[in-house]
Amino acid sequence: MKSRLILFTAAMFSIVVAISQPLAADSTKQTVKPIHNWSQEHRWGDAGAGLGIDYGGLIGAKVTFYPMNYMGIFVAGGWEYFAFAWNVGVFGRFVPANKGHAARPYLKVMYGVNGVTKVAGMTSYDKIFYGWTVGAGLETRFGKKRKSGINLDLNVPFRTPDFFNQVNAMKSDPDVNNVSSIIPITISVGYNVEF
Repeated sequence: MKSRLILFTAAMFSIVVAISQPLAADSTKQTVKPIHNWSQEHRWGDAGAGLGIDYGGLIGAKVTFYPMNYMGIFVAGGWEYFAFAWNVGVFGRFVPANKGHAARPYLKVMYGVNGVTKVAGMTSYDKIFYGWTVGAGLETRFGKKRKSGINLDLNVPFRTPDFFNQVNAMKSDPDVNNVSSIIPITISVGYNVEF
């Protein structure tokens, strides 16, 4: 499992690097020129608040830096039922972050919170689990400059054996009633403003 996760992470990083190349060749002059004018269109990042693990927990905030118009590196922190949780990650867009694109799909990989257990009245089961998560998302930007809008993400967390052991312990505990089933995907939504 660990070798597959490392291979998948390497593949995701390769995809991010490949789609982050904002250069095109001019076949008549055999020179390479930038597709975008960085001084006018480059966005340095965004900040926002939202719900879900992309925002560090149940509710939280995220800050993203754009080293390239096609790539983002983010850090998030938020409240996860009973404690602070966090996430860090990288994503690659299929279209650049500029005012020419109102909808920008992307793929991402992140490390941080991806599972939580909690039982009302029994703090011994309150635990946050950290691990790798992959996903896909869509940035939508509004207005003339397209600098603010909604991000919607669909995530697949790779939860640790400790998480499943904790859930099984909760199910076998006679004092715990109605353990929720584990959902294999998560959804995040947030409002972000670019700078």
